[in-house]
Order: sequence, then C-alpha cells, then structure tokens
Amino acid sequence: YSYFDTLVATLWSTTNFTKNYPNNRKKLYLVQNYETDFYVHGDIKKVMANRTYNFQEYFKYITISRWCQNWLKSKFGIKSKYCPNGIDLNIFRYKRKIFNKKIRILIEGNSADEYKNVDESFAITNQLNPQKYEIWYLSYGNKPKKSYNYNKFFNNIPYNKVGKIYAKCHILVKSSKVESFSYPPLEIMATGGIPIVAKNGGNKEYLNENNSILYEQGNISEAVKQIKNIVKNKTLREKILSEGQKTVKKRAWENIENRIISLYK
Repeated sequence: YSYFDTLVATLWSTTNFTKNYPNNRKKLYLVQNYETDFYVHGDIKKVMANRTYNFQEYFKYITISRWCQNWLKSKFGIKSKYCPNGIDLNIFRYKRKIFNKKIRILIEGNSADEYKNVDESFAITNQLNPQKYEIWYLSYGNKPKKSYNYNKFFNNIPYNKVGKIYAKCHILVKSSKVESFSYPPLEIMATGGIPIVAKNGGNKEYLNENNSILYEQGNISEAVKQIKNIVKNKTLREKILSEGQKTVKKRAWENIENRIISLYK
C-alpha cells in the first residue's frame, strides 16, 4: 500500500474504502449533504448512506455547511469542523446584463436526480412566453425529459468553461429539495445574474431576501410571478445584484483559502 498522510471520504459511498485503507495517518469525512435524502424510501442505499454518519471511530468529520454541522450534532451527536464554501472568480467572472431584451434563464441539475427537482424548474419556465424568455439547460448527467421546453442544452461541460454559460444568462431557476450549500446560485450571482431559488435547509447558508429571490417549494405560480417581477422592477433587481456581489466577495477563494486549509490539518 502507498502511504498517505490524510485520506478524505466525500460521497457516502467512498467511506468504506477510506475507513479500511490501512496505510495513512488520518482519516476525514467531508460531509457535503444529507445524502440519506438522495434516495426514496425502500432503497437500501438510503440506509447505507445514513450509516456513514455513525463512523466516529474511523473519521473526524468536516463540512462546508452550517446546516450539515447542525444535523450532524443534533441527529448523530457528532462534532464537526466547519469552513464556508467558496468560489473561483477567475472562472465565474462578472458581466453586467441588459434586462430590456430577451431574458435568458438557466436551469441546472441532473434530471434523473429526484432531489434536484429539475421537473419543477421546467414546470415554472414552461409557463413563460417563449417570445420573451429563452431557456438554457445545463446538466452534468442525464438528458432532458420530453416535457422540458428549452432552447439550448449543455451536457458534461468542463468546470472551467461553465462560468461562460452562467455569464450569458440573466436568471437562474433552481428548485432542489436537498442542498447542503448549492453552488449555482452563487455562480449566477458572481456572473451578474439573479438567482430564483426554492428554499431548503442548506441554501439558507448564504441566500436571503436581499441577495436572491426565494420561493416556497412547489409554488409554481409564485415563482413565475417572481420572474416577471424581477424583469420589470429595476430597483429591486439592482438591489439584489448589489447584495449578491457583496456575498460573492465574501466567498471568494482568496478570502477563505486559509480557513479551508485548516480543515485538513
């Protein structure tokens, strides 16, 4: 076996290999989400994922989400080290948008992942006038469903090129049921766009009514109304864009990289 100073498990399925690897000094488990909820009831993977939050004898737990830190403590009695997540502003560059022309909306997520709830995002945008709105869909996995109305589809785009797609969009619609942190809203903020996002336990880590538009999960009509309103209401839009830039700067890698490094020491 090769020797490693520190091994880090990420997705729950990596914990078995990591905890059994013999030739290392320290083992960490980076908990990025409540992965138990990735699976429906009756799926054995739901039980297997949940088990990994009881591996205190093997791992020290670390996380990039206050939400994850809180449920690790309340549900499993685990104390974890926390550091905020960050964004590379060299990849996600700011570009001022003009909102008086056709509005381009981005939807992001794997259509096959039930917890990503991409169906709801399209249920929202399918109600918009195609003469006024253009829909782009970005997925890292499965293809669009037949019920999705869209103008462009991007699949498996290299991460260093994703920022160029975000920079060309005015609005992001994100409807995930479960997120520990959720990068896409921060990425659309960084590139000068507006996130319209369903509330969940994880994304409140950095989203609020000042830097984003939040709607109640499942309330399609509310989200449609919010999209139309933000396009018309320049004062509200400028406020959200300004607060979004403040949020992004706080999360820039150069401002938090030392704290990130400290997680692994």
